[in-house]
Amino acid sequence: MQRKQSRNIKRRKWVLVIFLLSLLLGTFWPLKLKESSVKLKPIKNDNFSVNNVAMLSTNVVPKGALAKDADNQLKQAHYIGTALIVHNNKIILQKGYGYADAKTKRVNDAKTLFQIASVQKGLTATLVMKEIEAGKLSFDTKLSQFYPNVANSDRITISDLITMTSGLSQHIQPVTFESEADNIDFSADHAVVIGEPGVGYGWSYQAVNYRLLAGILMKVTHKTYTELFEQMFDRHYHLNAVQYDMFKTSANRAIGYDDSYDKPYSDDNVAYHRETGTGNVAMTTGNLYRYYYLMINKKLIDSPAQLWRTKLGESYAAGMYHFPKYMTAHGILPGYEPTVILSKNGQNAVVLLSNQYYKSHSFQPLAKKIFTQMTAIPVK
Repeated sequence: MQRKQSRNIKRRKWVLVIFLLSLLLGTFWPLKLKESSVKLKPIKNDNFSVNNVAMLSTNVVPKGALAKDADNQLKQAHYIGTALIVHNNKIILQKGYGYADAKTKRVNDAKTLFQIASVQKGLTATLVMKEIEAGKLSFDTKLSQFYPNVANSDRITISDLITMTSGLSQHIQPVTFESEADNIDFSADHAVVIGEPGVGYGWSYQAVNYRLLAGILMKVTHKTYTELFEQMFDRHYHLNAVQYDMFKTSANRAIGYDDSYDKPYSDDNVAYHRETGTGNVAMTTGNLYRYYYLMINKKLIDSPAQLWRTKLGESYAAGMYHFPKYMTAHGILPGYEPTVILSKNGQNAVVLLSNQYYKSHSFQPLAKKIFTQMTAIPVK
């Protein structure tokens, strides 16, 4: 009897130990995984390393010859916005130029939020790749599985949408906004054929490709695009990409201007809301660069090279133009022009987020010039 009681006591002790261990693992292990998923090995004793996340939200004054030269060129071009320049994995300049809000005399700086316009397509493609890696989609999945009413949908693949070789366009835009799903249904109903799907040489830059990708994401996950976006980029990776409604009221927002501070663009709710998955979020220069650096280092997805694979004869895939030694991303919205140029390893970069854009005026050539001078890599 005493032996039996002794065995029962020992058994209860082991059950208690196992229970406590499971609680500890359940409490701390996921946090450790989450933390390690976004950390990169920093350069030792280097506060200006791009791996020092705090530096990506800090103004960095130009000190070396390269940085001072770039600073002078930005000033001479009357650049309005924030610039981030990375050279050999070090931030050599992060600085605001001009006003974020001329009315209140608030200047641009490292914490200023800018609309990233079409650059957002890259983040949408990243969400799609997460579903591909989870086995819920493939590059060969047909559009007809989700939007059978779209012309040629039985021939158009996820890959065609990512590379904009679907042969689709959308000429009619909605004049009201009810929901993200309704917005994408409108795009599906008004998609028209302008070319043959899947042919690289038939490429055409058409936003409808990425609106349909956003719709596919929602159908696969049963979540809104905004929920998916915020869950991954904001709550998990802390990139603080701000949706349009939050951007409008943010103390750090940059007002978009035409050719002078006397011509600010007014907020247009419908115009921005209808850009589901294609251009209605804002970011800082540092967090936008951080996104690309995490992508290159396989922290957001396992296979960025697969996502960035282009069709024969073309250079566009997943929100970027890909070349042998560098990658670029660019966007345009009324009053905003984001430009990103990165070396393939992400250790050299020029990120210009401007809150001024008007017809026939672009800071993109300046970004290309600065990058080429810094790296000796010619940029088209």
